[in-house]
Amino acid sequence: MNEKSKYKWIRIILILFLGFSYWIVLKEIKPLNCITNADYLAFQEIRDSVEKYSVKPPKPIDSLTIEELWLYYVINPCYLPLIADSSLWEPGTKIGFTYFDLFNDSLPHGHSYENRYLVGDFNVIDNNGNNRQVVEVYPKLQYLKEFEEFPQDIILKIDTTQYGTAEYDSLILEIKLRLPESSIVLLNFMKKVWDYKMLPIKREYSISWNTLFATGQSIVMCEACKDTLIMIGRFATSAKRLDIGIRTDSDGNKTEYYIEHLPIGAKRRYYAGLNIITSKSWEWKRVYDSLDLKRDIEVGGGYRHVVMYRNKVELPNFLLLTPSADYPHAMTNNGIHEVALQDVARGMLGTANSLGCLRVSDFAAKFLRWWVPQNCKFFIAYNDTCYHRRIEYDGSIEDFLPFKTEDEGNRFRKWINTYKPLYAEILQISETGNYKNGYIIDGYFYFKDEYEEYLQNSKNLVEK
Repeated sequence: MNEKSKYKWIRIILILFLGFSYWIVLKEIKPLNCITNADYLAFQEIRDSVEKYSVKPPKPIDSLTIEELWLYYVINPCYLPLIADSSLWEPGTKIGFTYFDLFNDSLPHGHSYENRYLVGDFNVIDNNGNNRQVVEVYPKLQYLKEFEEFPQDIILKIDTTQYGTAEYDSLILEIKLRLPESSIVLLNFMKKVWDYKMLPIKREYSISWNTLFATGQSIVMCEACKDTLIMIGRFATSAKRLDIGIRTDSDGNKTEYYIEHLPIGAKRRYYAGLNIITSKSWEWKRVYDSLDLKRDIEVGGGYRHVVMYRNKVELPNFLLLTPSADYPHAMTNNGIHEVALQDVARGMLGTANSLGCLRVSDFAAKFLRWWVPQNCKFFIAYNDTCYHRRIEYDGSIEDFLPFKTEDEGNRFRKWINTYKPLYAEILQISETGNYKNGYIIDGYFYFKDEYEEYLQNSKNLVEK
């Protein structure tokens, strides 16, 4: 072989090697358009320490062991769909999914949002038998793809400035002045979604009349990125616990009542392990305009239609869950939506308490409606024995309530309506009412520190 032919074959081999390497990278890294946020960096340190401790080099996601996946899941629930543990899935169905199963199958390859998926993390008890507690994690706008092109100091201000303050009004003016061409997009997002932001729910247990329940149920927003899965945010939810029974009296009159009907054991098939969000509806409270239509086109679809329950009760921002064909016996026509029924209260978010749909807060419903792409995959996994639990306690339920009497409850009601009128409206807290009501309890825990400071200041003024 002469010198020229020799170099020719070397070049051919090199090109083939580079091409094969590129193919391998594409198979493992799909896609590359992800923003690495602070939560990811913290998780990465823990992940790397786990791999270092086990004396193994960093692994592709699909080669992680069940033990490693369980460790990751405790920190980041986005790994839950990958855990091939039969206790988490309906018997006779697929046990765990792969990295590539997480991606949206209907959006074009390379679409900005094809790597977004949701996880229904419904265990309220951890592997050690402890109450998991519910801790919401609100998305940070500075880490979302939608806001990459905007000045980051502006996005940071939106992220951190409280609605209804003078600083917020100044921010609106600044956005209009600095972004004359693109301000309408930001302002529409703020008006339709961000202005409804509350304080993240952090709840040790849920209270319903004289009963305490373990908490921990959540819907997790995830992105499959490079060598890891990133948790964008986590909202408290209430999955199924109830069904409707019918009593018929001697005159043939029928009345409805609630009965407990948990989706466990023989009824485990109720929730499919894999669902697709096949439609995204709207609500009466917000006007659906051309900017909202444009947003829906960006994420692959959405409707201005409003879903009603029994043609009477609005189900705001309803996201329809369609079970995968692999789950022919799963319940259809369930969805994710804002808490809408007075007797299925926000105060139970984090605990199973719905008729089947997944209930979330007002802000969570609006944010999910905006963030979720059409035909996004939604994975649901839980252990039957960890799905729901009552908490035994000694003494009186009043020991666990923030208010002991109706007068104490009404004092808080008056405070929140006076100093936080927007949130009193969102939480549907009137100036008088039952001090055990789930909405008022929720309102207290949202603003516990501010309210307790107010009470202390009032007490000091009286003593002076």
